[in-house]
Amino acid sequence: MIWKRLRKPDPNDAQALSDRFEEAKVGWKDRFAMVVSAYLVLLVPCLLLLTGLSLLMLWIFGVL
Repeated sequence: MIWKRLRKPDPNDAQALSDRFEEAKVGWKDRFAMVVSAYLVLLVPCLLLLTGLSLLMLWIFGVL
């Protein structure tokens, strides 16, 4: 059922997208900043959430 909803990619759209990426000319400093900010936005909250849940489970089971 889901396979009927998927569309085949249009080669013209793919070429236009690659052209836009080439025109952007993102430097290595900007690319590095984007990667670091992505890790900070995703990794830090996940680690805090996992740490909090782990401490909660330790408290519930009487280890702490």
